[in-house]
Amino acid sequence: MKEEPRRLKIAIIRKECGFFKGGAERYCMALCTELASLGHKVYVLSNQCEKNVPDNIKHIYVPVNNRSSSTKNLSFHQNCQKVLKEIRPDWSYALSRTYPVDAFRVSDPLHARWMKIRYPNRFVRRLQELNPRHRTILSLEDGIFDPQNTRVIITNSKLAKKHVTNAYNFPDHRIHVVYNGVDLDRFKPETAEAKKEPMRVNSEITLLFVSMDFKRKGLDFLLKSLFSLQKEKLSFKLVVVGNGKRKKYEKKVRELGLGKCVEFVGEVSNVETYYRMADIFVLPTRYDPFANVCLEALACGTPIITTENNGASELITESVDGYVIRGSSGIVEELSKKIYDFYRLQIEKKKEMKIQARLKAENYSVKQNALRTIDIFERELEKRR
Repeated sequence: MKEEPRRLKIAIIRKECGFFKGGAERYCMALCTELASLGHKVYVLSNQCEKNVPDNIKHIYVPVNNRSSSTKNLSFHQNCQKVLKEIRPDWSYALSRTYPVDAFRVSDPLHARWMKIRYPNRFVRRLQELNPRHRTILSLEDGIFDPQNTRVIITNSKLAKKHVTNAYNFPDHRIHVVYNGVDLDRFKPETAEAKKEPMRVNSEITLLFVSMDFKRKGLDFLLKSLFSLQKEKLSFKLVVVGNGKRKKYEKKVRELGLGKCVEFVGEVSNVETYYRMADIFVLPTRYDPFANVCLEALACGTPIITTENNGASELITESVDGYVIRGSSGIVEELSKKIYDFYRLQIEKKKEMKIQARLKAENYSVKQNALRTIDIFERELEKRR
């Protein structure tokens, strides 16, 4: 007889978790739900978690000290470790910074990498590393990537794996690439029956930008690109979803004379509606291990433009389901060209790109992601036994 798969007691750690938060938080809740549906006993350890957690998932509140950014990160780490000792899971899987754990997933930007991008001058970077926030996060990363503290690392892209191996001395064979999964039922194209707005003419496009961190995700690049494209008499509208430093960018919009073309809608609970509304999703990020919002856009049938600094770019087939900006210089010019190329396409070609975007996303369901993830857990547990 075939042996029944082992049902594990799994602790998933993420500071914020919920279907109606950011892409990484939505991924966490979707993963917890899928693992629970496979019969595993799932505990989610978080400081902020939506109220409507499925019955088969147990949420454990983890307090944090909100006095400063450094105390938030450090207290969350310390209090998670206390909870792990109490519940004694078969497997602990951290999606936020804490150690020791059985597995750590590189969900947020690797801080050692981001510091080099944000502060390219070595002297300035050394000074910034004395900042309590940066010092705390870098110290946590040092602990996480100590092979004695973490059994395996899971990255959501080859790019993230390369950054880990470049920054830390962690054994390559213990790093696994598992691309993100997306809820294909929630994030799906709008049906023909549900469409309410008329077919747009070829000269009009709606662009979408979704992020909770406008600076790192490159909203400034996008606004500068649109400023140059406005001179070419392109007819467009940009919708900005999320809560970055909004006032700063609203001022930039006014300075560039884009006020009639850009709309800030803030944080929303129905982000899928905006993906469906858009002709193309644009995320010219400075750095992202894997921006899950890109996969969500593809699942809604919306082609994307992003940079090679985003692990999600590894999924894109150029001019088929999206575009990838190569190189770290000249991003504004390249972005302008990609938007213009898409703008010039015939309606039928745009429709075909939307079809191909959805087909690409169908290869990356939450269930497939959960099965690959649990397979790594079980193989490592077998080694331990």
